[in-house]
Amino acid sequence: MSAHARDEAIAALYAQLDVPTWAARNLDALADVLRDLSWLPEGPVELRVPAGADARVLAVLSRAVRETADGPRAVHVRMDAAPHTG
Repeated sequence: MSAHARDEAIAALYAQLDVPTWAARNLDALADVLRDLSWLPEGPVELRVPAGADARVLAVLSRAVRETADGPRAVHVRMDAAPHTG
C-alpha cells in the first residue's frame, strides 16, 4: 500500500472518531488516538475499516482491540467489503 493510500485509510478512521486536530495522520498517531479516545463518551467504539487497508493499519487496529477490550471505550472493528469489479 502506498503512503497516500495508508493516509487515506487513517483519515477515514479519524473521520469516524471525530479525532481532535492534534492527531497526525501516521501509524504512531493512530495508535496514540486509539489508546486515548477520551473525547468520546464511554461505550463501545465501532470502526469500519476501509477495504484494502494495509497490514500495518490492521496491526494497529488489532492491538487497539486487544488493549481496550476491558476499558470504558472498547474498540470493535468491522471490515468493509471490497469493492466489486467486473
